[in-house]
Amino acid sequence: MVGCAALFAPEGPLARAHPAYEYRPGQQKMAQEVERTLAEGGVLFVEAGTGTGKTLAYLVPALRSGRRVVVSTGTRNLQDQIWRQDLPFLRERMGLRFTAAIMKGRDNYLCRLRFARFREQPWLESAEEARWIPILERWAERTRRGDRAEIGELPDQLRLWREINARADTCLGPRCPEYGDCWLTHMKRAAEHAQLVVVNHHLFFADLAVRTAYGAVIPPADTVIFDEAHLLEEVATLYFGLQVSSLEVEDLAREAERLAAARGGSAKGGGGAPRLREAAEAFFAPLRETIPQEESRVRFLPPERGGPRLDAPFASLAEALSEVAAAARRTAREGDPGEALEARAHELRGALERILARDDPAFVYTLERRGRHVTLAACPVDIAGLLRERLFDELHAAVLTSATLAVAGRFDFFASRLGAEQASTLVVESPFAYREQAVLYLPHRMPEPREAGFLERAVEEIATLLEITDGRAFLLFTSFAHLERVRVALEALGRWPLVVQGEGSKIALVETFKRTPRAVLLGTSSFWHGVDVPGEALSLVVIDKLPFDVPTDPVIAARIEAIRERGGNPFLEYQVPLAVLELKQGLGRLLRHRQDRGILAVLDPRLTTRAYGRIFLRSLPPYRIARDIEACRRFFCDQRAGPISEATRR
Repeated sequence: MVGCAALFAPEGPLARAHPAYEYRPGQQKMAQEVERTLAEGGVLFVEAGTGTGKTLAYLVPALRSGRRVVVSTGTRNLQDQIWRQDLPFLRERMGLRFTAAIMKGRDNYLCRLRFARFREQPWLESAEEARWIPILERWAERTRRGDRAEIGELPDQLRLWREINARADTCLGPRCPEYGDCWLTHMKRAAEHAQLVVVNHHLFFADLAVRTAYGAVIPPADTVIFDEAHLLEEVATLYFGLQVSSLEVEDLAREAERLAAARGGSAKGGGGAPRLREAAEAFFAPLRETIPQEESRVRFLPPERGGPRLDAPFASLAEALSEVAAAARRTAREGDPGEALEARAHELRGALERILARDDPAFVYTLERRGRHVTLAACPVDIAGLLRERLFDELHAAVLTSATLAVAGRFDFFASRLGAEQASTLVVESPFAYREQAVLYLPHRMPEPREAGFLERAVEEIATLLEITDGRAFLLFTSFAHLERVRVALEALGRWPLVVQGEGSKIALVETFKRTPRAVLLGTSSFWHGVDVPGEALSLVVIDKLPFDVPTDPVIAARIEAIRERGGNPFLEYQVPLAVLELKQGLGRLLRHRQDRGILAVLDPRLTTRAYGRIFLRSLPPYRIARDIEACRRFFCDQRAGPISEATRR
């Protein structure tokens, strides 16, 4: 069989199949290393810069390996791209023969049973959402997969969707009368017979966390490829922990009312719902008041360390949950929502008991408020051991790739955080001509972010840069407070149309940005990742300050403490590498193709005034560096991108 080196050669099959193929030595090298790893076994880390063609570099050897391979992506966007573009190309143009399936989390799929019952008894938190009902009805009649992604305009936060999706806590499984026609059933059956299964990290780790106790959703595979692997620690932490929110309890109360009404009881207040709501309010309200700011997360300490004692309010809440479970059991029939409701009430009670104990030193316990809702959680402090034991030790081969895995050319930080210290590593340089395509502006005489006057100077620099590029910019912030201050200042200037995070879904905002001339998008952390705007629509990316995580966040603080307790330096071992990878992600939004060009700006002077700034600079692509705004102006206006006298190289 022809190897990957020949397939990716300048005159090879891939070049003949793709009309715009460009030979990239890095892509060829990556494909060879992935091919070797899949054959021999082991773990491989690959940092593949933007434009290397890494997706095909792992898909081709995966499809030729003779093994069942699971490909897991960090975002649903990349998952859909692989399914809709890359795999059809390999099948239709390259002539590869294979079977493949796509799997997403249950919440992405419509539940036939819940939707039918919703149509009989519609419940809307907002009357404005009623306009989506006929759209969903028409779609439900013609969809073949039941995947909400097929309705491109459906808002991310549509509350109505929670009432009709295939959530695990409402699913009856094989006892459901719609089981045979269920889109989840079809999805699982297709995956069981597929050579390649495309999932996302959230589904992968949700499945891994419960696989031993309840069986698997993803079919067994001894080979996994993680794309956008820089997100693994964050996602794995979420699923190897526990969380319970007041919103879940309210959902349970509403389901209890509906079930009671369906059995001929009261349409409001049946099924134990009144007592559950009363007990939940008594339990969660005092916790809500202890959090100093909305959308903040604090430690949930045990009583002996100053945390709240909740024995009495939890006893009442536990009794109310048991009452809901008992009411559901009394009226339940086989294949009935009452079965799922009873199990759900018991699971919530059990999870709350474990979190309230607050006694496992391997976990950090947190309390978070979003609006009026409160979430209690237990998060593992260190997931390296968990991943080593439950993932890497169980696999024949694993490939982890992203554009941002290495810090100053080394993978030590990433490997230690994931428990894969013995992995092989490869850095694949991007084919981009960074020095010709972009300039990195580090302005002179900026105050540090904590100093008075930083934001005023930041606004001045941003306004000047926007004049140079005529808008067409991403302004990326590390906090909503900074975003809001800059938004107010730019609105007062009134020169550019602003697209601001929070005014719509992420997808909708990016689409608005693309079609709006001279637009300026203002966003925080979610816009540092997975946003692709090639071409002249995006010519400037500005980052306000180095993206250090807030050290007082409970999970970050617990990890800092753990490193300090073993004699390490948490700032250099953890906080700096984490910020380096995040900065690389943010700056990476600008250049998506070889034809792209523009200005990058980091307004934080610590890149040049602090010793650790050199670690950041050594980790970035080889951009030209400009310290003077006029150098940026000349670079941008000169279509030939001539030399910049003020630019320096590290």
